[in-house]
Amino acid sequence: MKTENRIRGIEQEYPLSIKVSLNPSLLVNAAIQGLKRRKFSRDVNWDTATEVSQEAHESKIASSFGENGCRIYNDMGHLEISTPSYNNPFDAVAYDKASEIYAFMGSKEASLALKKKVVVHKNNVANFFSRSGAVAGAGAGSAGAKRVKTNTYATHGNILTKRAVCRDWSRVEKALIPWMVTRILFTGAGDVVSGDTIGKEGVKFVISPRAMFVVHPSSLSTTAGRGILNTRDQPHAARQYWRLHDIHYEALRSEYAIFLRDIAQAMVISAFELGFLNDAPEIEDPVRTFKKISADTQECEWKLKLKSGESTDAVSILRFYHERIEAMYEEMGEEKEDQKWAEIGRKGLKGVIEDLEARQLEKYVDGIDWVTKLALLVNYEPKNAAEGISVCNQYALVDESALYDIQDDEDSLKGSCLYNPKESRAFAKRALPEVDWGALSDRVKYALRNAPEQTRDFFKVEMLRRYGSHVRSVSWSTMVLDEAKIMLDEPFMLNKEEIGTKMVEGKQIEDVLSAAKELYPDKVIF
Repeated sequence: MKTENRIRGIEQEYPLSIKVSLNPSLLVNAAIQGLKRRKFSRDVNWDTATEVSQEAHESKIASSFGENGCRIYNDMGHLEISTPSYNNPFDAVAYDKASEIYAFMGSKEASLALKKKVVVHKNNVANFFSRSGAVAGAGAGSAGAKRVKTNTYATHGNILTKRAVCRDWSRVEKALIPWMVTRILFTGAGDVVSGDTIGKEGVKFVISPRAMFVVHPSSLSTTAGRGILNTRDQPHAARQYWRLHDIHYEALRSEYAIFLRDIAQAMVISAFELGFLNDAPEIEDPVRTFKKISADTQECEWKLKLKSGESTDAVSILRFYHERIEAMYEEMGEEKEDQKWAEIGRKGLKGVIEDLEARQLEKYVDGIDWVTKLALLVNYEPKNAAEGISVCNQYALVDESALYDIQDDEDSLKGSCLYNPKESRAFAKRALPEVDWGALSDRVKYALRNAPEQTRDFFKVEMLRRYGSHVRSVSWSTMVLDEAKIMLDEPFMLNKEEIGTKMVEGKQIEDVLSAAKELYPDKVIF
């Protein structure tokens, strides 16, 4: 039940833009080529056989493999960076920040190649104005007012659970939909969406821009017919696992929010597996409620109705999940020293729920992204929709501030981004003092060039680094070499502790593969 035994990762789509009319894919490809020139990544032949139901789409994508084990590719005109697999919330933050650095470095390289400034954002929506009429938001009902259209793109979370507990999908929906609908109170990125999205004129700031585009409780689609839960069956591991492909993660900048989202998700999935969520309160209309809670940024009542007929609010649902997590740890009775991250997460989750219950949102400026963006909007007092959109975009801008952990602090604070890494880090230290935040910069530096030591990605990265010319193809769960095929379908196999002493400078590839074969005779095929 240790949360460190649960593998997870993040897929982030970064939009690139330029002040001239160019195909977005041109910008993305320039960024990817630039990352390869800077030796942050290399070309690989990505094995699409494991991308069940998406083989045709995946076969058209040219992938590169980051020096830290991430996958980098052009996904429909967005720079997509999928982190390597990790198993703790500290690495969730470190590899997310490494992803931001890759995105920024890619944008700089694209700027050099195209001789025009290319910028990159970390958000989930793009707002477009019509070409005629007055400025949007200049006055409700004003003649010829511009209309705003909002497009959305993704941040996907991934976490492995047991396939056996997901076979009855109604059980999955009952246990997890209320969590996904209400966790946005501390995981929402916040942004501006068009009035069309919520049935009103103008634009509206919402807690979760992703929530506003949901149409089903569950679905396979991640685009037009989005569900709260995604049913994609691609474990990227042995068939005993189910990869929960969570399409309602959001583009967060705050270290505190990234950390708490990760550890809370790991604990909730553990509680789900063990049956502690079988009596979760069912929301009467989860799709409508998801949007209603997200839109409630002023009164912050966050009201909802249960299938039982009872009326309650989102915080009471979060409290249910916290109570079940506490019951799980009390019943399992594991030693506290074996539950370092869970102990911090349980305390952090309890604290944020208590503050949300008291509606003490002002305490979370620089901690919860949607609260920070809302405070910026209040401070800047935008006069129209364009200015409001600009404020949110400036927070999401990935500029020199992304380099906060790898260069002089003051230099990284000279950019125009409204996200302040110094203040964000200070908040994390206050809110989660048990975490060694002073070690994060070193971990981010490590994460730029190395995979997590505890997972299979360590083996993949070291093999590519040392024996890259022997590698024919790679995927999350396979690696094909001239000499052998390795089935990497156990997410912790061939980690540094298991194979690291065999992967030293000067070792012949045959010696490494023989050592791997001794450890996993059925998974290394010569």
